Amino acid sequence: MKSSKVKVILTVLIFCIAIFSACGIKSDDLIGRWNYVSYEYTNKSLNKPLADIAIQKPYIEFDKDGKCKIVSSGKFLSEGTYYLENKIIRYTETLEDGKKRAIPFLIKSLTAKDLVFQTMDAEVKVITAVKE
Repeated sequence: MKSSKVKVILTVLIFCIAIFSACGIKSDDLIGRWNYVSYEYTNKSLNKPLADIAIQKPYIEFDKDGKCKIVSSGKFLSEGTYYLENKIIRYTETLEDGKKRAIPFLIKSLTAKDLVFQTMDAEVKVITAVKE
């Protein structure tokens, strides 16, 4: 009886692991251009002005080869590489002097058409984007 309980528990555990790993976000889900439609600071007490999205038309673009760029007002704000670690986009920005800076983003939700992610620094900003 004891061994049958262990078998049932192991079977359930393996099934749960398979289900949860199948629900993970894949890099292919991110590929493409994501146009920002809104963003806001989670800390409402921050009195920082946000750029006008309708005028600046910011977007983030993820390529299949692991490259990423962030553009606003037709200008490159940032370029670098990325990889996905569970729900975190591990973005490494290449600065003008050749130095690198790690900038993680937490994916809050991702569908075929919508991406909601947030910065992971002291001034958390939540960005909602739609796929072009």
